[in-house]
Amino acid sequence: MATSSDYIIERLRQHKVEALFGVPAVYCAPLFQAAEQAPRMPGRPDFRTVVTSSDLEAGYAADAYARVRGLSIVSVAYGVGTLSLINAMAGAYIERSPVVVINGGPSNGNIKTQTEKGILFSHSMGRPHSDLEAFAPFTAFCERVTELANVPAKVDQAIVTALSRQHPVYLEMPQDLLGDPNCPKPVGTLAPFIPPGTAAQAAQSTVARIKAARNPVLIVGVEVQRYGLAAQVSSIINKLQLPWTTTLLARSTLSEQLPRFLGVFNGDKAPPSVTKAIEDADLVVALGAVFGSGHARIMLSKFDQTIRTWDGKVVFPKMPEQPAGFPQYVRALDQQAFQRPSSQADDGQARDEQDDSVRVEEDGESAWDGDRGTAIVQLAVSPTPKTVPTPVPVGLTYKELFDTINEVAFLDPSFTIIPDTFLGIYSAASAALRMPSQNCFISSALWASIGHSVGAAVGAAIPKEKRPLVICGDGGFQMTAQALSTMARMNMNAIVIVVDNGLYGYEQWLLDKSYYRSGATKPPLPYAELSRWAYGDLASAMGVGMTAKVDSVASLRAALARAKAYAGGPSLIHAIVQSRSLPPEL
Repeated sequence: MATSSDYIIERLRQHKVEALFGVPAVYCAPLFQAAEQAPRMPGRPDFRTVVTSSDLEAGYAADAYARVRGLSIVSVAYGVGTLSLINAMAGAYIERSPVVVINGGPSNGNIKTQTEKGILFSHSMGRPHSDLEAFAPFTAFCERVTELANVPAKVDQAIVTALSRQHPVYLEMPQDLLGDPNCPKPVGTLAPFIPPGTAAQAAQSTVARIKAARNPVLIVGVEVQRYGLAAQVSSIINKLQLPWTTTLLARSTLSEQLPRFLGVFNGDKAPPSVTKAIEDADLVVALGAVFGSGHARIMLSKFDQTIRTWDGKVVFPKMPEQPAGFPQYVRALDQQAFQRPSSQADDGQARDEQDDSVRVEEDGESAWDGDRGTAIVQLAVSPTPKTVPTPVPVGLTYKELFDTINEVAFLDPSFTIIPDTFLGIYSAASAALRMPSQNCFISSALWASIGHSVGAAVGAAIPKEKRPLVICGDGGFQMTAQALSTMARMNMNAIVIVVDNGLYGYEQWLLDKSYYRSGATKPPLPYAELSRWAYGDLASAMGVGMTAKVDSVASLRAALARAKAYAGGPSLIHAIVQSRSLPPEL
């Protein structure tokens, strides 16, 4: 026999999960204790706790770990912790990240006392099931279990759902049930269950339509990565000689050295070669792609020429949706793929050569930057607010920043690139940044939650497969800066680049682009200006051993080299970027 918490952890270890992310609390204490005491087992990773500096950080870390390893677990305090966690789980939901949320909750007796006597249980909002109700919209499975006999089945159901749907799941049980020592041990192993539906027939029809099309284009979406189908999709592209693009969320799922790659379909900010290829296509095949508002203009115009598969369904132009298991559909496409007729293949090759020449030129315009250096800008905050915000007139441009990071001497296959939601992610980072390997890119591309990257680096660092490289705007960094403390405490070898322009730059661009015009002198929007932090001092105070402040290409290049060579834990590079600078694409 074992405790319910032991059962949960052993099931997750069967899927190579090695860490519980979270912030401990009395409600979930049995789970943390079981994680710390999990015995070593042959063929299974050693299990441990990763105690983060905030509940939100725990959610971001679990999200990123699930993207790397295929499954994760997180637990925080009921109510006060879980409601903070919801933002991260909402992003994990829309971006297909299978996180298992285990919540220690009130007992039936606690709820009865509250209902009948009006005495609230700990962290209660006065409602009996507030957390359960709150998580329901953001999870594919959301239940509370209060009987020991039901624990194994409910735990198994939650994990299978996470694996099958590639969404977060939520399971709540009282503290005493989490620690109950009479739970049986797991029997057998779990596997996802994905009904095939009409996958085989849909694949056959798709192949026929591709064969009939003159200018087909394939869009690779995030579900290709989440279901481990990169090899099959690469095979489909080669067999059908299809020009292809990828959404930002799915970057590096396939090698971008694969022939006929057009570039990144980053919505209305995509490179012209990508936009034109989609607009000129007579058939668009979107494999597991989730489209957001930035894709709307282009994709709505192609709605009647698009075959789309996502969330267990396939939709053909002007036909009702039908159920189709995504893995079965992709595998069937691969099995039925064929060499396109020579005349079409020749036309496609001509387009490929043209697009490749454009792509090489764009790659030459790639981006990123970092290094130490002498401070040119005074960053101390005045004791009283300034009446007129002062833009930063000196420092790096976005192009210089990105170009330097992208240099071969620095950016290599050892890195997982984790850009935040800021001006750079919508332009150079998405369209031109070189991907040095497959599965080396993590971003909150759809949910666009600023600060995600810093917490995500904690989760991405745990498997020790690649080194997290965070590129975060100063606004996003200020949301989750304390994650540096977790990195330092756990000796995580991450590199964090804080892009400091003193602004919520993307909001400024969306609301008043005239601020960025050449020769402009007007101040930024007062609510777009940020407090100026001494980022290096802050990082040092949290235990970060290597910091640098840079404001030129030379100082950035030197700092990147220092950070790459540093093996004593995380590094932070404070990169000054001109307040009126924009990435070239904007």
